[in-house]
Amino acid sequence: MTKATDILIIGGGMAGLTCALEIPDNFSVTILSKIELPTGSTFLAQGGLAAVTSENDSIDNHLRDTQRAGAGMVNEKVARQIISMGAELVHRLSGWGVTLEGSNGDGGGMEGGHSFRRVLHYFDQTGRFIAEHLADECRKRSNITIIENAFAINLIPASREALSLLRKGCDRCLGAYVLIEDRVVTFLARETVLATGGAGKTYRYTSNQDSSTGDGIAMAFRAGLTVRNMEFYQFHPTCLYHPDKRNFLITEALRGEGARLINGTGKRFMKYYDPERMELAPRDVVARAIDSEMKRNGTDHMLLDATHLSRDFLEEHFPEVTSGVTSVGIMPWEEPIPVVPAAHYCVGGVVAATDGRTEMTGLRVIGEAASTGFHGANRLGSNSLLEAGVMGLLCARSFSSEMPGQIPSTEIRDWSFGRAEPLEESVLVDHSWASLRSVMWDYVGIVKTDKRLRRALKLLDVLAEEVEEDYWTLMPTIEQLELRNLTTVARIIIRSALKRRESVGLHFLVDCPYTSHTRTDTVLKINM
Repeated sequence: MTKATDILIIGGGMAGLTCALEIPDNFSVTILSKIELPTGSTFLAQGGLAAVTSENDSIDNHLRDTQRAGAGMVNEKVARQIISMGAELVHRLSGWGVTLEGSNGDGGGMEGGHSFRRVLHYFDQTGRFIAEHLADECRKRSNITIIENAFAINLIPASREALSLLRKGCDRCLGAYVLIEDRVVTFLARETVLATGGAGKTYRYTSNQDSSTGDGIAMAFRAGLTVRNMEFYQFHPTCLYHPDKRNFLITEALRGEGARLINGTGKRFMKYYDPERMELAPRDVVARAIDSEMKRNGTDHMLLDATHLSRDFLEEHFPEVTSGVTSVGIMPWEEPIPVVPAAHYCVGGVVAATDGRTEMTGLRVIGEAASTGFHGANRLGSNSLLEAGVMGLLCARSFSSEMPGQIPSTEIRDWSFGRAEPLEESVLVDHSWASLRSVMWDYVGIVKTDKRLRRALKLLDVLAEEVEEDYWTLMPTIEQLELRNLTTVARIIIRSALKRRESVGLHFLVDCPYTSHTRTDTVLKINM
């Protein structure tokens, strides 16, 4: 079965939805989301959107904060462009019904690494507020079709499926094969946009939804595109440590209001790691500090003390956090909150320009799945929603009538199941998934060593062979396809970490503890 659209957007978070809304209505747009909207990391984002909206702030100030957090590896031209469009993005969001606190110039919230209160928010439910409004707005547009529970399996490169449609000098993306219920549909598109988010489920502890399995990055890599700096995986310092809420985030904004990190004896420890900024140091610093304290004390979590804040204040300003922790019996105005670092944001990704253009004609990558150079070696808090929204706008505005024409459906073969058989033992997938996440958490976490990385790669190489064999012999299921993507991304992370012979930003390698100051990028392609 074949379907055609002008622009195919894979992913339903802020990047994809912003892009769809900004596309002129003379183009047909199809949004594919593997789960029901609203979704994505956007939906879970508690903190906010960093943007310069106050006369007391400036683009240069925001740029300096971004560069400082990014450990000198930020692409200044890219960062200045994205930061300079912050106010415009806020204005566009307002037109779609998303008005954030602080957007009128009266100051937003404070987060670690920022020198000014520029984090615009909607209580501690910013992401949910944005995602819900953008999804509703997309549903109102006659040129936008939303298809939920649709899982993109692979991109369709002309070099593999239609040599006659190749353009001189580079490959061309023709769309994607998509699993919908038990059928694989061939979606053909003049332009394809990957807005699939990150890969937090690569790790045992993550703040991400279960759907964050690196699908877009894995698809692009398999299609021959270059990925960059995947060793820079950001761990959020404070995820709730509780068996009933494993991916519940405790927003950084709570530390911005004075919450303190303490160990089991009640002692504040950030003064030993960053005495000037304390709990408001960048996330890589705070996450490593917590990891170090856990290992030094032999414990599996630390504590975040907000007991100096009143119940009324917490319920009014942090309703999401308050309701989340009280639902498991923790009263944050009476007792500290147990926290643990968790995989949070994929700083690396598919090499892309700010409008999403890649080395493959007809394929854009935007948001967390892309690597533009904006974040350098470590993302500054709340710059992710800024980048996602700005890239969505720029991507949409770059489309024109000069884009490639409609693809003849006769040129592209439909998916063939061949002799594939149904998966009869789900334990095979479940065990492999658990093994992968344990290996990544134990060997490829916040602090790395060469020995652990090599051991992890050896284990995952074996797992990858088994997963790929299942892919070719079994009928496709979402669980199996997600495992395949996670395995691909995990091996990219490990190989990238082994290539970087220094410690910088989010990448701390015990064997190479010092920064080499080369400021080189780590790049990988499938044939490298």
